[in-house]
Amino acid sequence: MYRIRDLHRWLFTAAAWLLISHKLVAHPGTDVAIIDLTALISSAPKSAELRLRRATCYLEHQRWSEAASDIDQAARLSPDHPGLALAWAEYFLARDEPVASINALASHLISHPSDPAARILSARARSLSGDNIGAQNDFQIALRHLPEPKPELWLEANALITEPATALADLETGLTRLGPVPALEERALKLELQLGRIDFALQRLMRLAAHAERPEIFHRRRGDILMQANRINEARRSYADALAAIDRLPDWLRSGAPTQQLITQLTALATSAL
Repeated sequence: MYRIRDLHRWLFTAAAWLLISHKLVAHPGTDVAIIDLTALISSAPKSAELRLRRATCYLEHQRWSEAASDIDQAARLSPDHPGLALAWAEYFLARDEPVASINALASHLISHPSDPAARILSARARSLSGDNIGAQNDFQIALRHLPEPKPELWLEANALITEPATALADLETGLTRLGPVPALEERALKLELQLGRIDFALQRLMRLAAHAERPEIFHRRRGDILMQANRINEARRSYADALAAIDRLPDWLRSGAPTQQLITQLTALATSAL
């Protein structure tokens, strides 16, 4: 009988998660998610997982007491649940209490030192508390153990690196691992210019242009950088490349007012560069 009850409980949990996944995709708003989760909790009042999920939604609405109540209930239902430490850390972080968030994660990180989700929360809390080195270390551990880290997370971690050359090297690592992500290339481009590495910045612009739906924008930017560097002939060629890229656009796009305005600007720039 015990095994049958366990099987029923497992089947309900699986069905519940399928329902949650469907509803959260269909209704991305957390207010709708709260309604859906509340209905599920009424059907499965002993589910710690559901209460932790709803607590996260409450946090997004800054409904602090309800979030804390759900986390407390989850702790009573499942004292050893691995998500409890992360839930409290997220709770304190949302309330702008970084030290409490760090403390909430302490024992969890001792037993789960490579947990990416915990490391990300710890990194954000340490950054908020002024511990920049600790935050960088946490982010690096998280990135190392995530099979496919999102570019936004890499950029968030990279923003903590104050030395431009070190930040640039970190972005190169990200580009090697994640591929030609435009957001990483854009950040690297700014650092190249900050370091005075004009030719490397220009190469990045060409890579961005090669993968862009509107490459003329990047040719225009390349021309502007060359003009500022007093490399007039190269600037003219870049503006000409931009005009050529516009010529390859479909008629409906090329004839639009913004594109026509860009053509006028590029023509004037090419002429003034003589």
